[in-house]
Amino acid sequence: MKFFDSHTHSEFSPDSRMKMSDAVEQARIKGLGGIIFTDHMDIDTPTDDDTFIFDPIEQQSAIDNIREKAGIDILKGIEIGLQPHALTKVSPYLKGATFDQIIASIHFVDKVDPYHQREYYEGKDEIQAYGRYLQNIYECITKYADFDILGHYDYIVRYAPYKKKVILYEDFSEIIDQILIFLAKEGKALEVNSNTYRDKYGKAPYLDQAILKRYKELGGESVSMGSDAHDLYRIGEKFPEFSELIKSCGFKYVTHFKGREKVFVKID
Repeated sequence: MKFFDSHTHSEFSPDSRMKMSDAVEQARIKGLGGIIFTDHMDIDTPTDDDTFIFDPIEQQSAIDNIREKAGIDILKGIEIGLQPHALTKVSPYLKGATFDQIIASIHFVDKVDPYHQREYYEGKDEIQAYGRYLQNIYECITKYADFDILGHYDYIVRYAPYKKKVILYEDFSEIIDQILIFLAKEGKALEVNSNTYRDKYGKAPYLDQAILKRYKELGGESVSMGSDAHDLYRIGEKFPEFSELIKSCGFKYVTHFKGREKVFVKID
């Protein structure tokens, strides 16, 4: 079985610049086994608008319409953005839709958007900024557990102004262990998101392999691989490189979900 791109966006995400039909064709050309559309759903954004809310039923109907001619497997997903104050608002929004896969991500910290509101980093060193983000992750995933994959756990480093653009296990071992223990115990997957490790503001963040190795030591078995693509050229980006990295950390498989059940794809 070939790798799936388990984290992609479509015209149902306001920041995406590609249509489903084009993304499917690109995935087919790149030789992927399938693609999972995980469009954005963020409730109570810092701007207090509904830009990042879409109709799941409409999105899933669009997927159904292109499945027959796709030539590859297309699965129904969603990327839910979690915030501590808005967790109770998530489940009602998802009613009526049946997802293959749910990614839980943290995009905002203390009602601030680190991407558009760079003041999040002001007055903080990297330990404070990254540490607060990790605390938010733990609080959210332990209070809202209806998800399959923890998305881009190190998202906060993408737009950081610091020289150290990496979350190191040795710097945050206590809170990272808490997160990983929860994921392993609950059977959740940890995502390797290739979008994080691209050059942003003149320096590319990198992934600390000690975190993947620690996840395995703690009983974690599932690592997913997603491009977080918003543009066609990024679908399946660096999958050969990252699949080898995942393998080097002791994992034999890359995981995605179908019908909310794990599917393991062997890393050759």
